[in-house]
Amino acid sequence: MAQKRYCAGFTLLEVLISVSIIAIVLVSALRLQGQSVTMNESARFYSTAPFLAQQKMAEVRFDPQRFMGTDSGRFDEMPEYYSWRVMVESLSLAGMENDKLPVYDITVTIHSAVTKSSYVLQSYFHAFDEEI
Repeated sequence: MAQKRYCAGFTLLEVLISVSIIAIVLVSALRLQGQSVTMNESARFYSTAPFLAQQKMAEVRFDPQRFMGTDSGRFDEMPEYYSWRVMVESLSLAGMENDKLPVYDITVTIHSAVTKSSYVLQSYFHAFDEEI
């Protein structure tokens, strides 16, 4: 009498299909994790950069002669990948009755080396009886 053999387990094809499905799911999850980290760094920069730019703008408005032209550097209290650049230009605008109004054109740029992003803040303000 012939005996039937029953093999318990998986065939090679079933194992290969299940491993390939698991690999596709894991690769997708890892890609999503990487994008999440990148977006987190970008969000951190765009929430921090306006405050840093306003801080630097206040320093420039306090003493614009110190920053005249172009100056750059890094923030002491921030991570080293945040840097700033300030451009101060003096302008003279014609006012009423051909009066000359001394004005500063200030551009503050905050840059992140991690996200390769920049935030620019530009302002004009009166020089208050100073000769420019």
